[in-house]
Amino acid sequence: PSSPASVVAASSSSSTPLTSLHRLSSSCPKKVARLIAAVVAADPRLRPEQLRKEYDRVRYRNATFATALLQLFLDAHTCDVKDVYFKRSHMAKYERITVYLYDPEVDPLRPPRFTFLPALRKAIDDGPEAVADDMVESFWGHLLRHGYFATDKIRGELSPDLTKFFLSGIAADPTIPLLLNAHFTPKYPLSVYLHGKAGAGKSSFVRNFSPALESAVEETADPEILVRFVKQNLNKPQEVLELEMDLRPNNNDLSVMSIIQGRRMTLAQSKPGLVLVGLEEMAGNDEDADPNQLRTCRLLSQRFSGRKGGFRDGRQSNTSDAPRNSGKRGISGDASVLTLFTSNDDLEGPCREALERLDMFSNLKVVETEAVSGRDRVDFAEAYLRQCVQDRMRDLQHPDVEIDLDLNVPLGSGDTRPLVRHLRMLAFHVCSLAARNVAVGSTIRAGIVVRHRRREDDSDITTVSCGDDSVDLRVGSFENLYPVAVAVAPRTPAGDDERTTRAVEALRKRLSGGGTTSSSESSESDSSQIDLSELSQILDYYFAGTLAPAVIVSRDADLVKAVLSSVADAGGVHSIHGIDPSSYKMMKSLYDPHDAPNLRDDILKYGRGSHVAVELQCGKSTDSQLRVREMIEDSPSMTAFSSSKSALYKEGLFFGVHVEGTITEQVKSRASLVV
Repeated sequence: PSSPASVVAASSSSSTPLTSLHRLSSSCPKKVARLIAAVVAADPRLRPEQLRKEYDRVRYRNATFATALLQLFLDAHTCDVKDVYFKRSHMAKYERITVYLYDPEVDPLRPPRFTFLPALRKAIDDGPEAVADDMVESFWGHLLRHGYFATDKIRGELSPDLTKFFLSGIAADPTIPLLLNAHFTPKYPLSVYLHGKAGAGKSSFVRNFSPALESAVEETADPEILVRFVKQNLNKPQEVLELEMDLRPNNNDLSVMSIIQGRRMTLAQSKPGLVLVGLEEMAGNDEDADPNQLRTCRLLSQRFSGRKGGFRDGRQSNTSDAPRNSGKRGISGDASVLTLFTSNDDLEGPCREALERLDMFSNLKVVETEAVSGRDRVDFAEAYLRQCVQDRMRDLQHPDVEIDLDLNVPLGSGDTRPLVRHLRMLAFHVCSLAARNVAVGSTIRAGIVVRHRRREDDSDITTVSCGDDSVDLRVGSFENLYPVAVAVAPRTPAGDDERTTRAVEALRKRLSGGGTTSSSESSESDSSQIDLSELSQILDYYFAGTLAPAVIVSRDADLVKAVLSSVADAGGVHSIHGIDPSSYKMMKSLYDPHDAPNLRDDILKYGRGSHVAVELQCGKSTDSQLRVREMIEDSPSMTAFSSSKSALYKEGLFFGVHVEGTITEQVKSRASLVV
């Protein structure tokens, strides 16, 4: 065809091309499902949901019938479309769609292959506001799939800001025509400050925010969007923070701002994306403490705005003293950079004023987080236990598991970390029962019944039943689960791992003075100080991967040394002793030499997934406990320059923490056992 009219005429004269296209479109889901099943059968390492996500990403390039028809038109005429705009009107006859074609004589840069908004029909029929509302609901749904249960309070407080953010990305100005190209370029700065008690889920929210945001945007506005994550810990001395955030006037600038700008558009991306900056562990505003909330906020305000000098009071310094090139060096005016703060302390007034000088913090939302409760807590417990059982059975060469779960146990309230630890222990015993009499590769149907009852002696008993087998568990110290009437916890029938036995025997020798310990260790520590049956079960959990990491906290320094040495003697476990967090870095700072000693690199040198036992000597220092809290929590330890491959994951890590005096809530909430 030589004209648009002839294309329309050809289409109307024969419905065969359209009928064939419709038939092909209808049969695609079944064909793709069969293909995915065949690929997974050929390579069990691949996961169906990963292949489905990749297929969805490809499918969104032709997410609507309009995209397919427009592409047929463009191929027939060998032309390209740059932009398509839609002008709304209260009267249908005045609505207009304007198509701008690419002219190589005017623009030497050829546009990428054209793609409509995946939510094209809703954008035209209901407007961009309806699309933004759908994006918000999609975001919360994906956040739930990634493992974070948002309470009604958080949803209610953040949904209005998310709606404004999403709407600004697809229609910055409602008075001008709507761009129908697949795109997402936000103009509304989004910044959230989460504070609350330890275990309220702040870090979990930050960790799952970026994949949920990417999924919500790609399925509605732009299939090619990428959301990069940059994590910056703020629980560092002021001197270290200033060093990491100092702008360098050269091409080797590795400051946090430089890393953020580089993550927005990497060489692997076809278009600029979004960057989520996690500013975690903000300190309180104790004037004598280091770090201090006010000084940290002032430093962020200066460096994010591209300034190298010190902070000055008074809003007049916002523009009058700014260097002429500070806008290029800073990131304060870029709405594609989102910031999420986490802290155990509220954001005080002067600190908020220092941040709100910048455009990127002008809409800063302060939200107090609380642990999931009520029906949300029940749903979370059932979903998490089911996932733990499936993962564990897959590790035991039983990937095909159909689970009928009947969970009836107290779920507690507040901090979710003890609940997560409790569920992982239940999954350990469920899998031990289920794997006893099942052949490798067969499909098992596990009817899991977990019942809670109180005995005559007021002790709580949890019974786990799987088929004809069952085990009674008691709640011991620190709310850990132990088999009833067992002197020393049995080895897991599924794992057949004798490392726990060797570790306990080595510890007995050390505590009785018969092992290779110092004289003070043998004289000051004795077996009455620690319940070896409970420690044995903790070690079973550790070697099975149920506790990742396992954290033992004690006020007895010699006991910590003995436990760490005994775990190292179990076989296949590396050990790192004598780490003082007040003088030895937990992780390397940005401008440290490449060989600067730090615990993160010390652990990573053994390889990901290796068993490593680490002794942390916090002593009387509360600051030392503050510095280790991220290292001993179950989420990956990352720096601003970390990627998912270089992050320190906690599988296989065993920490022995010595504390003199009060054990802070942050450390206690991360502990597996206090002895």
